[in-house]
Amino acid sequence: MKNYLIFPALFSYCVSQLLTDTNRVIWILLGILILIRVIFLKRPILILLMLMIAGVVWIRGDNNIPEITSEKETLIIFPDTIKINGDLMSGETSIDKQKVKFFYRLQNQSDKSNWKSLSDPIEANVTIDKVERIQFNRNPGEFNYRNFLENRSIYYSVYLSKIDKIKVHQPGSVFEIINVLRIHMIKKLEKLPRWLKIHAQSLLLGYSSGEEKDFFNNLSVLGIIHLFSLSGLHVLMLVTFFRKTFSTIKITREMVDDILLILLPIYGILVGSKIGIWRAIVLSILGIIIGKLHWNISKLDVFSLTIMICLFVQPRSILDMGGQLSFLLSFALLFIYDIKNTISMTFKVNLVSLPLICNYTYQFSWLILLINLIFVPFFEYIILPTTIVAAIFPKFFFWNIVNQLFDSVYIFLEQIAQNSGFVLITGKISLFVVLILVVLSLFNLEQKSFQNKYLISYLVIFTMAVTYNKFPLAGQVSMIDVGQGDSILVTTPFNRKTVLIDTGGKLSFPKKQWQKGTKSDQVTNSTIPYLKFQGINKIDRVFLSHKDADHMGNLPVLLNKFPVTEVSFGEGLDDNLSIKRIIQNNPKVKFTHIKQGDRFRIADTDWDVLWPKNRSIGENGDSLTLLASINDKNWLFTGDLDIDNEKKMLEDYKIKVDYLKVGHHGSKTSSGDEFLRQTSPKLALISAGVNNRYGHPNKETIQRLDKLHVPHMNTADYGMITWYYYPFMQQNKIKTFLKGEVIENNRIKK
Repeated sequence: MKNYLIFPALFSYCVSQLLTDTNRVIWILLGILILIRVIFLKRPILILLMLMIAGVVWIRGDNNIPEITSEKETLIIFPDTIKINGDLMSGETSIDKQKVKFFYRLQNQSDKSNWKSLSDPIEANVTIDKVERIQFNRNPGEFNYRNFLENRSIYYSVYLSKIDKIKVHQPGSVFEIINVLRIHMIKKLEKLPRWLKIHAQSLLLGYSSGEEKDFFNNLSVLGIIHLFSLSGLHVLMLVTFFRKTFSTIKITREMVDDILLILLPIYGILVGSKIGIWRAIVLSILGIIIGKLHWNISKLDVFSLTIMICLFVQPRSILDMGGQLSFLLSFALLFIYDIKNTISMTFKVNLVSLPLICNYTYQFSWLILLINLIFVPFFEYIILPTTIVAAIFPKFFFWNIVNQLFDSVYIFLEQIAQNSGFVLITGKISLFVVLILVVLSLFNLEQKSFQNKYLISYLVIFTMAVTYNKFPLAGQVSMIDVGQGDSILVTTPFNRKTVLIDTGGKLSFPKKQWQKGTKSDQVTNSTIPYLKFQGINKIDRVFLSHKDADHMGNLPVLLNKFPVTEVSFGEGLDDNLSIKRIIQNNPKVKFTHIKQGDRFRIADTDWDVLWPKNRSIGENGDSLTLLASINDKNWLFTGDLDIDNEKKMLEDYKIKVDYLKVGHHGSKTSSGDEFLRQTSPKLALISAGVNNRYGHPNKETIQRLDKLHVPHMNTADYGMITWYYYPFMQQNKIKTFLKGEVIENNRIKK
């Protein structure tokens, strides 16, 4: 059965993918194809083995998740799981034998200092305020935090209202003893200068404080994040270093291997049980055991056994990008033809990982090949050895000089990563296309010649996939779920033009200095990922309805992180101090003010400015109100326009609309009876936050809509709401991110 174990390994992986909620049909079909192939091999034992392992993976992965009902609990908290951002502390612990994500609002600066200086695990009595399932993401393209945590067996968020009676926890198992050692090592490495600390903690212990998020994002864009994510490469180098060191003092290979059988699992626990590490550790242990038993097993079968063992221990271990890249690149190295040309080899290996990277990040850097050729040797011969020496001898005086060298290197890399000219935004590539590209790239690895049919097929299919994203057949209007705020994206088909109406934003409340932390924003978390998801590399025009933070608060972030050609707003808003500052800070962006009566055409859409009538200061009643004719449908975007100004606007315009963006998130101060009667919308869309403090949409507004038989949809219920139109087919439909397709050709589906 030589080289046949890959079939049960791949079949088990297909079964593990069924534990998620996406692309199940593709994985079922692929699993059936593998099963048919094995049946034709006429090897009953192989079929039995395949079904048994797949069954175990399914049973172990398809857990029934019991509810957490405790109101008070004694928790054990390890410092290496804690993250503190301003006055918010989060971390991981266990309740009722389940891993959970906990959150706690720190009470004062002294409380914060005590938690930050914690160096031992603690036991504490806690009062649980709220328990809820990890939330789904609410827009396409967002990082799927729920899947990320569920793949680590975390299903609940727990909000604590009180933590008291804190005492040091005494480790009660080998795992806890090793974890305490890890914590002490992390604390020791914190004394190193900035970059050496980051290197040592991430490369030797698999720990990240979360403070260098932008740094790791830059590495991801440049395609070298795998070097700084503790993985099999580092285990291989450490094992090689260990063996060479002991060989110099005349210790036999057999004894060294016996020591490694003990040390490798301990190291796997020490670095936080990362899947990439365990893949390499299992592979190394299997290699040692097979060598001792003198079994003749191929590299492919050893690799297949590694997959099955990892899936048996943790069925969800290969369901995210890190685990998939780790195994995929290891699999690729089994097939690569003996190439002495480093450039050719690097290029071919990058082709293997490229479809997967684009499937998750929707982009890649043009310089990925060059960066890998230059930076990989720098990493292997400078960064990694320096990191090991610095961890052993942290008090050497010249570490500050070395840190300055790294600082210069990373500033240069940051400039490259943030230069949009070096990045191709590909958009989301479908799983079916990704699988085809991966198979072609693996065949390409075995080819002696650089130019071959597999490479040509790969490049043609990849180009077609990206072109399809860049020149879509459908236009759309998307109400992005930015919580309690507004942000609406309008795109046209074919030679796409992109318009964004408002950016969303959060109201900020006064805080003491110790309470302030890194703020998250909807543009970074939702809008930009969605733009990249679609393959959009710039916004042609941004409209600002008025000055409120929940409509334009994220504009500075958007202009800083994504190319924008023009920003337009109501006449007079440029007197606002915030707008003045934004204009001064963005000299390359065109800023224009518009007023009632202005008209313009964007691709195949016509736009009319209905309000404000006079120069204004950007209050709710001054909201920029736009009427857009899109594929023979009228859309009305009203910002936070109030009832009084709705009436005044209707004195100048007699309009009927198909789709209405309900004013002021459904507040009772907007969308009056007279306005709704005259405009007669066929569908009303509301952008409001889940359980928002304002009670939007207001009951009175909903009653007005219901009285006039106007169907309505709310982002709080549906997540992102997107209307698609197809010019050549005269069809339109609405899809929602959380509930799928609900309306087709203005007909509500039952």
